[in-house]
Formats: sequence, structure tokens, C-alpha cells
Amino acid sequence: MSSRPRVYCRIRPLNEKEGAVEGKNECFFDKDGNTLLYHKADGDVVRSRFDSVMGPATDQKTVYRLLKDEVTSSLMTGYNATVFAYGQTGSGKTYTMEGQRAGDQRGLIHNFVSEIFDQFAQKKDVENVSVQMSYVQIYQDQIQDLLQARKLLDIRLDKSGAYIASGACWRDVSSATQAMNVYYDAAKNRATNSTDMNLVSSRSHALLQFQLKWDEPLAPGSNAKLNLVDLAGSEKVFKTGACGEVLKEAIAINKSLSALSNVVKALVDQARDPGKRHHVPYKDSKLTYLLQSSLGGNNLVHFILCLSASVLYQSEGMSTIEFGKRALKVVLKPVKNPIDYRRLEEMERMIEQMRQHISELEGKLSQKGAQGGAADTSMTGKKPAGENEKFLVMDDIAQDNEDEGGPGGRGKQAKDLINAEIKKLEEQQRTVEERLVQRGAELEQLKGSNAKEREQFQSKFTEEKRRYMEELNILRCNVQRQRERLEQGEEEVARARHKRAKRSMRIEKIGTRQKLKNSQELERIYKTLPESLHELTSHCILFPDSKEHFRKLGGLKKLIALIDCRGNKGRESYIAHASYALSIALDELGRDEVRELGGVHAVSQVLSRTDEHSKQFACRALEAVVRGNAANKREITDDVLLQLCGLVGTHPHQQVQEAACSALAEIADSLPDIKEKLMLHGLIRKMVSMIRDTPPEVADLIKVGVTVVGRLAQQHLPCQNEIAALGGVKILADTLFSSVGDRDPQLPVLTAYALVNICCNNRENMIILQKHPKWADIKFKVLEGLGRVFSDSIASENRIRATASHSIRSDGGRELFGYHGVTCVSEWSPFTAGGRPTYSSFMENPQFTLTVSEDCNVSIVLSDLSCEDRHAHRTASKQKTIYMGLAVFRGDRALLCDRGLKQLDFNGRFVTSGRFNRNRENTLSLPLKGSPDPYIIVPFTAHLMQYTRFCLGVFADKEVEVTQVPEEGGWLKRVFEGSWTTATGRGADAFDWRNTDQFLITVAEETTVTAVLSYRAVDEFRTRQALAADDEEVPDDSPENEEARERPHLHGRVFSSSFAPNRRYVRSNVPSPQNTSFVACNEYLSSSSVKTTVTLQPNQTYVYVPSTETPCVDEYRVSFYSDSNEVNVSTLNPSSEWYAFKYKGTWPADSDSSPSRSPFVLLNGGGKVVIIGSAKDVYLLLSVYEILDNGRYEKVADLTPAVKTKKLASCDAFWANECVLETTLPDANKSYWVTLQGIVTLESGEQRAVTEGDYTLAVYAEDINVTCTSNDADGLMLVDRLNATPEVVTYGVEKLMN
Repeated sequence: MSSRPRVYCRIRPLNEKEGAVEGKNECFFDKDGNTLLYHKADGDVVRSRFDSVMGPATDQKTVYRLLKDEVTSSLMTGYNATVFAYGQTGSGKTYTMEGQRAGDQRGLIHNFVSEIFDQFAQKKDVENVSVQMSYVQIYQDQIQDLLQARKLLDIRLDKSGAYIASGACWRDVSSATQAMNVYYDAAKNRATNSTDMNLVSSRSHALLQFQLKWDEPLAPGSNAKLNLVDLAGSEKVFKTGACGEVLKEAIAINKSLSALSNVVKALVDQARDPGKRHHVPYKDSKLTYLLQSSLGGNNLVHFILCLSASVLYQSEGMSTIEFGKRALKVVLKPVKNPIDYRRLEEMERMIEQMRQHISELEGKLSQKGAQGGAADTSMTGKKPAGENEKFLVMDDIAQDNEDEGGPGGRGKQAKDLINAEIKKLEEQQRTVEERLVQRGAELEQLKGSNAKEREQFQSKFTEEKRRYMEELNILRCNVQRQRERLEQGEEEVARARHKRAKRSMRIEKIGTRQKLKNSQELERIYKTLPESLHELTSHCILFPDSKEHFRKLGGLKKLIALIDCRGNKGRESYIAHASYALSIALDELGRDEVRELGGVHAVSQVLSRTDEHSKQFACRALEAVVRGNAANKREITDDVLLQLCGLVGTHPHQQVQEAACSALAEIADSLPDIKEKLMLHGLIRKMVSMIRDTPPEVADLIKVGVTVVGRLAQQHLPCQNEIAALGGVKILADTLFSSVGDRDPQLPVLTAYALVNICCNNRENMIILQKHPKWADIKFKVLEGLGRVFSDSIASENRIRATASHSIRSDGGRELFGYHGVTCVSEWSPFTAGGRPTYSSFMENPQFTLTVSEDCNVSIVLSDLSCEDRHAHRTASKQKTIYMGLAVFRGDRALLCDRGLKQLDFNGRFVTSGRFNRNRENTLSLPLKGSPDPYIIVPFTAHLMQYTRFCLGVFADKEVEVTQVPEEGGWLKRVFEGSWTTATGRGADAFDWRNTDQFLITVAEETTVTAVLSYRAVDEFRTRQALAADDEEVPDDSPENEEARERPHLHGRVFSSSFAPNRRYVRSNVPSPQNTSFVACNEYLSSSSVKTTVTLQPNQTYVYVPSTETPCVDEYRVSFYSDSNEVNVSTLNPSSEWYAFKYKGTWPADSDSSPSRSPFVLLNGGGKVVIIGSAKDVYLLLSVYEILDNGRYEKVADLTPAVKTKKLASCDAFWANECVLETTLPDANKSYWVTLQGIVTLESGEQRAVTEGDYTLAVYAEDINVTCTSNDADGLMLVDRLNATPEVVTYGVEKLMN
């Protein structure tokens, strides 16, 4: 469809200066609404016609109404639109575009934005509406982003072929008000200045863009772009009085507008003479370079010519009018933006993900109450009644692919498990109630005892009852929450199923409509053949499934009739194009039909035509007709073979030679007798000469020549020998390392294929190849070629695994070359697409063990088996490119081979990895040492959630074995999410590390557990990157890039907890020689994710502590992998907390090493306590003394040296920097004296008591009745049983992992 720009003229009213001109002061007038009159000084009148001419009285609404219908209707139907405001400085351009900010005189920008959102609101069948805006200016030939404080930008070509400002900020807006607020804020950055003609003159060209995207039932992924361009005005320097910087601005403005005028003039010349190629000088200015897609592309363009009616500016006005007249003659070819047909596939994928989500929900119901008291805030959006805390509970992700239904399905198992948990809680509740009754009966029996015993028992009973009632209330609450969680989970599963069914029906309906539409379009094309040959080829390329329908319509018969129409002068012009259409529209089942219709002979006859297009398209058609069809190949006569061979190396057009070579390669494939004939016709000699003599610039011709040689040599000894005799082995080996491979990376691949076919089963040829000076490198290329050959073979035969082995030996029996290979087919699925090595889920990728018994050279080939299917269904939509990679590690034999488990921790085991590759394959070649332990090969994708089938081929020059580690029956995974707050994110090396979240772990048997700690924001950012299209990914230097943010290193540490296993672990967090409880920690530092692997023993409680190196407020995610299901992981809750006291003081100047002259605290009460002393660069010793006097001391001042004491407990040695003492206070009615002794080591080596500096003393008590007093002030806050509330410390919320 051809069109032209719409050109409107708007005359501005005279201002005070213009109205003061003596005599006649106006020279431009409007007439009849579309005619502009120019009254010359001599009385002549010049008439100019435009789409509309608006006089000085025209208001803003009238201007908008003139443009509204065409602009908005074109946008809503998928066409891009551009509106220019053009004219001299001070003529009203910015007023026309922007207008007033309120009232009826708002400009085009506000009116168009409001109309866009109104249109979307009125369309009820429109979904997923997205509006983004960008605002840039061209100032002194520099592109600046007004949304990013004038950040400088460059111009680049995007994937759709449009020129864009690279790096420009695109802001999402959801309403007209928000969009205008963004515009007004950005407009403050626009360059303006004052001149004699305009008090506020725009000194830059401004481009405001709106990108619209939406989904309609029959047009998913619809999109359009609106460009609003406010050009700076042309000006004459002597009139504006410009000087200095303003003069520079004026020169830049006039230069760019002159370039715009030249572009329009060139476009007019091109429209007048379309048969001649005209140069359009877009690149003369950044303005025209950036607007190239609007001026000469697929946009509908509107020009508003702004004029002043004054005679003062008649020359500038006439220049504007002449520009508008030329613009009317430009020919536009607006093209509707392609809709995103791939969105249908995305919707189907969303349904599949929803099915998986439902399955996981049912599986996770089993974990809903495993930590009793967990609040399901993620489902309900509010806390259950009576809840005063949030619990961080586990999320269980199964590793298998069980079906969600059936008696053994995950849903039923989940319900059974949750009901069992409820039953268990109810039994615990009954036990507590029975215990209360029993203690009450014991109290009744003491009625006859003395009053003191009754009082003591009554006091103990009251305390026990309080604890039992507290435990009983928690249990009751847990039971209720478990039941609520079960009901909520079942409701969510039901809603998800209903939503899935509804969406599935909608997509099926859309798909049916689309198929019907395609079918009707194809039938129209069929009926209008041969005029619609071009449409046929485009349709079959865009919709490959239409080929079968075309064949059933009888389309092949019609095409062959067009090809075989010699003598029919009216139809001969269609022969070449019909041949090309046949090569595109032919499907697999149509090849036999073509033979039966005489199509092979008809196409062969086209070769005798003299024009190059007929020869080229005939070769393409022959290639398509004979592909994979032996019967059609045998229809090819010797004359045709001779004609094809005659085109090679002699025809003046490269495209014809390439097409002939491709046809010959397909014809010769797998047919020895045809190969013999081609040898006799001298084809091998021609091919070898072509590869050798073709310049590197013509890489495509060399590539097809290598392909032909490889096909001829495949399993055909005479061809192999002739190639070698002509020096072909050396020529191909040289081609492997030539500069041509840099131009086309596929050439080395095809060359390696050819060398495999020529040498790997031919001893003499292998000897020639080994004499090449680069044999050491060629060996790897040959192994890679073998890997590709067998990968293609196993994929075509739909096998899962295959092995290959062969040896070439000399006459003396010495092995010249041998290869041993294993090829496996696997996939990246929702459970195994773990992303790149830096991701916390990397170990979830498929893993393969590689057993190497002796030193060897290995080549690994990774092939994407779904790549061609994705490309076959590609559309103009944005789709995510799959980048593949390979990594090799040293493996743990016991874990991988003996137990069949994936390896989780790769720290210190890295061997090598390859670069990402976006092609359909990736290769990695390396020498490996023989080892009793296996190596691990991990294929991975650059992003999460990229699902595709792949083939892994491993070929070596020594015997190797490759086995995939099974996915089922492997590690059990549990996922927790939480946060470090100002109270809990205190850093791993600070005293307050004890405040952070902790996880209690117990096992029923010896179990290996790996904990993976990561930042939740980073994980979720990587997921968003995986879902974004390639050009929508957040760049590395963006402030929104979570991976680029600096974060503290992560720490994951495991301790054994035996003193108070159900309480928060507060001992030491580093290994120490004194009764250490340290078990394991991460072996490397990372700001992304860390792993901690440990083997746990039964009958012991362990604690995992996630923390950061320095204080941090952030969210985290920790995943626990275990090789046994007899593992219990639970989180802390307020009932796990101690009653804590913390004091901070200064060492006394008269302190000595004796307890009586050291800092101390006074304790009253009984039960378990943990006492901690801390001081930097000091050796510390804690001691606890029982005060033997009767009664309790409530005040520190009451203690005197005369008080009698007995040492109750003490550390066994002085500890550096921090000292911990765990003990039990035996009598709740007694007082206890806790002392902290400190010594320092001088430079001379002498030790003495510390007499300066700060210290910290903390006491954690199990019993609420314990009191602690000190003369020193309280220190920083500790997590305490009394302050463990959501306002002070949170334990996180449960998060279901989809």
C-alpha cells in the first residue's frame, strides 16, 4: 500500500511587534479551509493547497480534531504514526505540540495521550496493555536523553530494522496523567534560550515516542509506535540577534533542518523515478539519521507547518511552504506492524507451567504445617487471628515428575501427610493435657505435708502449668493453622485448575480462528496463481504448516503446470518464480506426488533456460525435490548431472554456482552410483579447485564446495582416494584455520565433517592428515566432527544413547588413530534448567559423569535439538535466544557413581568451561588426565527457565565412558526465604551475629546435607531476565541490575547444639580449641550464592546460620538438599528465644587478673544459662560463683569482699577476643556471681591484666525468673524472648516456589 504524508498549515496570530508594522502587516491568509494565499508586495497572489489550512483564530481542539481520526485509527490497527511540527523560530510549534498545561488549550501531546488510554479502556477484548514512553532531544547534533538528565546516546539499528537511540530510557506509564507528569518533568531538561524573536526559544529538536503493545483475541502481540516531533525553528541570525552559545545553537539547528530538507527532496526524486536508485542522505545529520524509519520507513507521517502571517517573515514563511509542497510528493509505504504469533506458543507454555504449578501446590501441601504455627500470609494477604509473629517455614520441592492425579499422585500424598501431621499435633496436645492433670493430682497428695513443701511445690506447679499452657496454646494454634492451610491450598489448586481450563479454551478458540484465517488466505492465493506466487512463498515461510493444505488443494500440480509451460508466451515469465515457489511450498509427503506429476523432469528442463534466475531457482527446486527421496534422485538423468556440473566454476554468477553445488550435494547423498557418475564428469576436481582458488571474501561458495566434497566422500572409497590424490586433504586442513572461518563460523564445522568422511575410515588419507603441521589441533576438530555426525544420527533415529568406537592401524599393527565416543540425549526441563555456574541453582542442570582411565584428548559437542523447530515457527516477535555452555569439573566418585546422586558443591573442582554460544551447538575440547574418580560434564544455558532438548556427544582418542546422573530418586530439596533486618542482619563477625535467623536440623540416620544460600533479589532478577526478550534485558550498567549491586559476602555456617538444642544457638561462630561446636562453613566467598556441605549424625541437633560478612538489610533464600527423607529442618520462633541481658563497660584501671578485681554481673534464679564475654585483642576467662549466704542479693552494691562463694563453673582456658561459658544454675533461690577476667600480651611477650578498653558481657537465660544486674550500662539490643515480636525481629514468611 502506497500513501503520502498529510501536510497541514497553521497561521499564528500577529504579536505586538508584528502588529506595529506600518501599512500592510499580513501576507499569509487561509481560504476554503485547504488553500493558503500569499500576497506579494507587487500585488500578485500565490495559492498553495494542503490537506488543511488553519487561520489565526483556530484553537487547539480544532487542530487536534483534524489529526485525531487518522492518527489514532492507524495506531489502533497496528501502524506507526509520526507528527512533525515544522516552521521558523517563534511560529508556534511548541505551542501546537504542548499548549497550555490545563484548560481547553492543551496541545497535541496531551490530547493524543488521553485518546490512547481512552481507546484501550473502551475495548473490552483488549488485554495486557503496555504503554512506554521515551523523550530525547537532538542538541547541537548530539542525542540526549531527557529522562536521564541529558545522558548522551548513540544511534543503532534494532532487530526490526529501525534506527533507535541506543540506551534511551523507556518509562512504563499506566494513565494519561502519569504520562504527562513524566513528560513535564523531562521537559525541564530541554534546551531553551532567549532570542530577539522568541523569549523562550527551543534550541533543540525534541522527539517524544510512545510504544504501545496489547493483545487482542485474533492479534496477540499487537503493537504500534507514536512519534511526536517538535522541531527547533529555522532562523536568520541577523533577526534573532544570536551570538556566542546561542549562535552555535542556531548554526546547528539550521544545518540539521537543511539536512531534513535534502532528505525530503531526495525522497521526492525517488518517488518520481522509482526505477532508478537514489541516494537519500539520512546520515548527514543526527536528526535525519534518527528519524530515518519515520521519513522513509513504514510510518504514516503528518507535517504541521507553522507560519507567522507577518510580512516581516515572508521569506521564512515561503521556505516553510516550499518544504510542505515537497513533502506532499513523498511516497510512503506504511506497513502494519506484524502481530506476535509466537504469543500463542507462549500462552500454551503458560498453561503447561500452570499445570506444573498445580502439581507442585498439591505436593507442597505436605509441608504446610511441618513447622506448626506458620502463618499463610502469602495466600490470604492477612495474618490469622491471634497471631503475633511470622514464622519462616520450609518449602518442599519434589525432584521427580509424578503425575498430580491418581491414588499415588502428589495431591493425595500431600493430603495424607498433612492429615498425619494434624494427628501428630493432636496427640501432643493430649499428652500436655494429661501431664497437667497428673501434676494437679500430685499437688492434691501434698495437702498433708508441711506448708513450706506445699508452697515450694505450688510455685513449681504454677511455673510448669504456665509453660504447659503456653505449649498447649501453640499446639492448638498449629492444628488450626494446618487445617486452614489445607483448605486454602485446596482452594488455590481449584482456582488454578479453573483458570487453566478457561485459558486453554480461549487459546484453542484463538488457534482455531487463526488456522481458519490462514486457510482462507491460502485458498485465495491458490485461486489467484500465478499472479500471487510471491505471496505464496511468503505465506509458506511464515506458516510452514500451510504446506500440507496447499498440497491437498492441488497446488503442486498447478505449480508444475506453470513450470512446464514452454511455448506459452503468456506464462513463460512465471517459470523461474514458480520453480522457486515449489522449493518453498514443498512438504515431505509432496515429493512423491511431484515425481508422479512429472515434476522432476519439468524442473530439470528449466536448467536449459539462459537467464540466471531460471538456473538458480531450478537448482533450488531440484534440491528440494530430491531431498531424502532416493526415487526422485534416480529420476535425474546424466544430462542433468552434466548440466549441473557445468555450472560449477564456470557460470559468472555466484548464486547460480552455490545453488548448483547444493543440488549436487543433495543428489549425491547416499547413492554410490551417482557419485561414480559425478566423478566421471570431473566434479571432484572442480570442487577441490573451487575450495583452493576461491577468494576468502566469497565464503558461501567455499562452504557449499566443502559440503559437496564431504557428501561425495561419505562411505565411498574411490571418491576419498581421488580427493586425496588431488591434494584435497591438505586443502581442507588448511581451510580449517583460514581467515574464511572468521567470516563464517559454520565453515570449520563443515570442513571437519568432510575430513571425518575422507580420513576416519581410510588409512592412507589419515596418514596424509597426520603429516599436517597442525595435526595436534586438527585432531580435536576431527573429534568434534565425529561428535556432530553421531549427534545428528542419534537425533534422526530418535534414540537416547549410542556408542561408537573405531581404530585405524598401520601395517605393523600400530594404532594411527582411534576414536571412542558416547552420545546422549537429554533436556533442560522446569526441574533441570538451572542456569549458568554463578547461579545458586546451577547444580540442578543435567550432569554427566565422564570416566577416563588414561590420558586422552576429548572433544565435547552440545547440540540443541529443538533449535530448528523454534526457527521453523519463528515470527517477527521477540523471542529469547538460548545461549548454551559447557563446564567440566572433577567429580566425587562415592557421590556420583556409588550413590547415583548429582554433585552439588563444585568448589575447588573446576577443570574448564567454554564460552556461551547462541548457535545450535557448542563445543569444548581439552586434554584430560586419567583418574579413578570421574569428571563431571554440566551443560547449561545462560538463563533460567530455558527449556529445550539437547544432545551431548563426547569423543576421545582413548576409551571413555559417559553416563547421565539420574534425576529421579536424587536429592530432596527444601527452600526457605527470609530477611535480614536492622535487628537481625548484624554481620557474621559482629557480636550480634547471634540475632540472625537460624535453622535447626536433625537426622534419623547419617545424612549428607548441602545448604545453598543466596540473595533473593538476585535470584528473582535472574528469573526476570530469563523471561525478558533479548532487547528487553536490563543492561549491566543499569541501576536496576541486581547482579551489579555491591552486596556483602555471604556466610553459611553449621554448628552442633547440645547444651540447649531447642533454643537459639549463641555459642561461638568460629572454630576454637576449647570445646568447639563448629561443624562446617562455606569454603569460598561470594556475593551471589554460597554452598555449605556437611555430613550429619543422628541423635544430635545441628544449627545452620545464614549471615553476611558485614551488617546488611536484605532478603535471602536458602535451599537445603539432603540425600535422605529422614531429615527435619525447622526454624526458630519466639518460643525458641532466651531471656537475654547485655552490658557494655570499660575495663577498670586497677583491674588485675583476680576475679575480685574484674568486671562482674549478679545473677538470681536457676536453669540453663549461656554467658558470653567479648573484648578485642584480649584473652578472656569467665567464671561463675555460687554465693553461699542464705537469701538472694538484689543489688550489686550489696556484694562485699566478705561474701562467701564457691566456684560453680569456669572456662578451661583463656579465649581470644570472645569467651563463652555454658552452665546450669542449680538453685532458683540462690544468687550467683559472674566474673570476666582479661589479660593482654605485650610486645615483649609479657602478659598482664587488661586495664583499658571496652568489653561486653551478655547473659542468655532459659528461665524468665532469672534476673541480671550490673553497674555498667546496657549495650546494644539482643534478640530476647521478651522482644521477639514482628516489630523487633521477624522470621520471614513461607513462599511457594513455582
